[in-house]
Amino acid sequence: MGDVIQMAIKRYVISAVEPGMKLARPIFRDNGQVILYDGTVLTNFHIEKLRYFDVSYIDIIEHPDEYHPAQDVSAPPSDLSTIQGFQTLYDSTVNTLNQAFNSIRFLQEIPLAELRSMVGQAIMPMIDAVGVISHLQNVQHQDEYTFHHSLDVAVISGVLARWMGYTGQELEEIILSGLLHDVGKARIPLAILNKPEKLTTEEMDIMKLHTSKGYQMLNETKTLSPAVLCGVLQHHEKLDGSGYPLGVNEEKIHPYAKIIAVADIYCAMTSDRVYHKRRTPFKVVEHISQEMFNKLDPAVCTAFMNNVKDYFLGSVVKLSDGREAEVVYLGIYSSSRPVVRTKEGEFIDLERNKKIVIEG
Repeated sequence: MGDVIQMAIKRYVISAVEPGMKLARPIFRDNGQVILYDGTVLTNFHIEKLRYFDVSYIDIIEHPDEYHPAQDVSAPPSDLSTIQGFQTLYDSTVNTLNQAFNSIRFLQEIPLAELRSMVGQAIMPMIDAVGVISHLQNVQHQDEYTFHHSLDVAVISGVLARWMGYTGQELEEIILSGLLHDVGKARIPLAILNKPEKLTTEEMDIMKLHTSKGYQMLNETKTLSPAVLCGVLQHHEKLDGSGYPLGVNEEKIHPYAKIIAVADIYCAMTSDRVYHKRRTPFKVVEHISQEMFNKLDPAVCTAFMNNVKDYFLGSVVKLSDGREAEVVYLGIYSSSRPVVRTKEGEFIDLERNKKIVIEG
C-alpha cells in the first residue's frame, strides 16, 4: 500500500490535463478563493476554468480508487487549505462546543477556559486558512444548528474584524463574543429552541430573551470584559432602534455587536433551517446592502461586501433555467445579479436579464 501512496499523485501541465482526471489538491486564486476543490473529477468546463485563471499546472490522483488523502503525508488532514483538513478541525470544534453548551444547560457551568482555548487553538487557525469563506460554504453540517451557527459566526466575525483592521486582544475578544453570542439559548426551553417550524409570536418573544439571558450568565462569571458582554447582549440591536433587547440606537451599540450582527445574518441566511432553505451568498449580500445605514452599520457592511465579493468571482452557480454558469464579473458591490458565463460560453448579464436568477 505504501508504494501506491507514493505514486498516487502526479503533476500535469494544464495542456496535458484531460476530462475524468481527479484533482489531488485544491486550486486557489491569489486572494484565497477556491477555484476547484481537491477530489473534483475534472470536466471540460473545469479545465476551461483553470485556463481562464491562468493555472499552469495541477496535481492529479493517478489511482483514484486506491488513493486515501489521510494516508498521504504530503497532504495531511491538518492542512486547512483542503476541505478535508478544514472539515476535520471544524467537526472537532463543533463537538467540543456541543459539550460546552451541554455543560451550561445541564450542569449550570460555563467552561470559559475551554472556550477561550478554542478561540486560539481552533478558530484562529480557521480564520487564517486560505479559502475560509469558501470552506464554510462547503462544510457538512450534521449536528444541531445552534452549535454550527455559533462556530460559523465566530469565524466570520473574526474574518470581518480582521478586514476592518482589528488585531491582538480586540480580535480575540470579537471572536469570543461571536462564539458566545447565542449562549443564552441554553436557558431557552428545548421545545422552542428545537421546534421544527416557525415560532409563534409568544414563542419568538421567549426566544428573544436569549440575548439578555446570555449577558446575565456571562456577567456572573466576573471574568469577561464589558466589550465581550456587549457583543453578546447587543448583537440583535439595530441602528434605528428597532432591535432588541434594549431598543437602543446607533450611538449606544458597541462596535463588537455591530460586527457580530452582520456575521450572524450572513451565517443564518446561508444555512439550511427546518423552516427555510439556505439562500445563496449573492442574495444574502444584497440583503445586507439593503439594511445598511438604517439597521446595520455601514462601515461594517462596506468592509464585508468589498472583501467577500472576491470569494464569489469564479464560483459556479445554478441558474433558474437549469444551467450551470461561472461568475465572471461583479460590480462595486456584490449583488445577486452578476455577469455569468454558461458552459456553452454564453455571457449573461443578470442585471439586464431579469428573467434569470441564481438559485444555488
